[in-house]
Amino acid sequence: MNLKLKKVYSVSKKGKPERPRLFLQHLICEAAGFEPKGEIHIKILEEKEEIILQNFPFDGENDIHTVHVSSRKSKLSQQERPLIDTAGERYSFLDINQKVEMNVFRKGKKGRVVIKTLEYKLFENNTIPTPKDQRIRFLSLCAGAGVGTSILESTNYFTPIQEIELEDDSTEVLLHNFPNSMVFNGDLRDCMDVAEVDMAFVTLPCNEFSVLGGLESGIMDDLVLATSKILQSSKAEVLFFENVPSFFRSNAWDSLKSLLQEEYPYWAQKDIEAWDFGSIAMRKRTYAVAFRSEERFLHFQFPTPPKGRRKKLKDFLDRGNVAHEWKSIEKFMASFNSRAAWKERSLELTFVDKNVERISCIPKRYTSQCASNSHVLSEDKKWFRFLSLNEIKRILDIPETFTFTDNIQKIRKVEMLGQSVDGRVIKAIANRIAYTFMKVKTVATENVKKIKTSYSINNGGQLELLLT
Repeated sequence: MNLKLKKVYSVSKKGKPERPRLFLQHLICEAAGFEPKGEIHIKILEEKEEIILQNFPFDGENDIHTVHVSSRKSKLSQQERPLIDTAGERYSFLDINQKVEMNVFRKGKKGRVVIKTLEYKLFENNTIPTPKDQRIRFLSLCAGAGVGTSILESTNYFTPIQEIELEDDSTEVLLHNFPNSMVFNGDLRDCMDVAEVDMAFVTLPCNEFSVLGGLESGIMDDLVLATSKILQSSKAEVLFFENVPSFFRSNAWDSLKSLLQEEYPYWAQKDIEAWDFGSIAMRKRTYAVAFRSEERFLHFQFPTPPKGRRKKLKDFLDRGNVAHEWKSIEKFMASFNSRAAWKERSLELTFVDKNVERISCIPKRYTSQCASNSHVLSEDKKWFRFLSLNEIKRILDIPETFTFTDNIQKIRKVEMLGQSVDGRVIKAIANRIAYTFMKVKTVATENVKKIKTSYSINNGGQLELLLT
């Protein structure tokens, strides 16, 4: 069986007197292929502090008990979604509120969940060997719903091997789009098992550094050590970072770079505006690429903006047979003019017609009625509407193969797209990284001589030394 999903969660309680409760929600049950009303066989290995649940019998085993899969109807899809809720003295070796990891294995219709106490070592991670692939194997750290992962995969040079993501609904979308990859669902500080890959794609939380994100201080400082552990354990040859520009001026970035510098001595970094690469949506981000190999680093250069005819908004809009909800501009302006805080705010990109070549950045909170968002203007200029999900996907150049499950609310779908990346820039940089792998065919051995001098190419294209 293949390991499909790892999830870390805290044991809860049930009943009086309180007993440890195993609550396997939809995400776990669906990943394992457990179906509503199906019979689940449970084996307890108390000496190992493990519990095994599977949807097929154990061969010749005693002391096995069974439960049946319950279900709950989804309000969105109207489908019965499986779940298991079991408690009892038999699980008493588990401490209430302690963290456990659920490991989901799957082969065809057979599924197994192994639950065991989480063992976390501050200075160690386990590297999971993976099959050599003809394409570049990569790990996505803070993968979100997997938009960046799908963009990399769409180049046909990269194969997704593992995704690490905190949010359950994003993990559901990851499992839906990348059935052959392994997902860790939980706080990255609890992630102990890391796949061996060729490249790591890193999109850490930007809440602390983005005005749109809320400037939540201290988030990244708490994640630096865990991030460096995961990246080093992955044995990746190349690290590919994307984030808002202010993140790369932070103490957290300096600390992370310092922790990685001995294994990744060569760095390149550049600010890129997605509009310059053909997008109509503004999205200025900083991109950094780190290398183990000097030779691979010397073959890398950031892509230059393409030349050609710029597309207009009309090139991305839905066809005329698609219905949309239109709102009154008169009502919007009445609300706008009533707010003193909005008096100085520009409306230049708030209402845009189909012939414009530039719109505002599409943020996570795009569904809010805000002057900072760009809305499609009607022909008579009396009405406006939000961009549809498909229009946003086309504007961000997200592959058509990337889809959502029926259980994700529309507002969450927009949020997942809004906090993702621009496909044109990611693909352009990814192609340059793939070029370095093609030029440097030999894989570095573990006994590489220790580098005494580290250097990077800064945003202005200048070579500079990195001080240890």
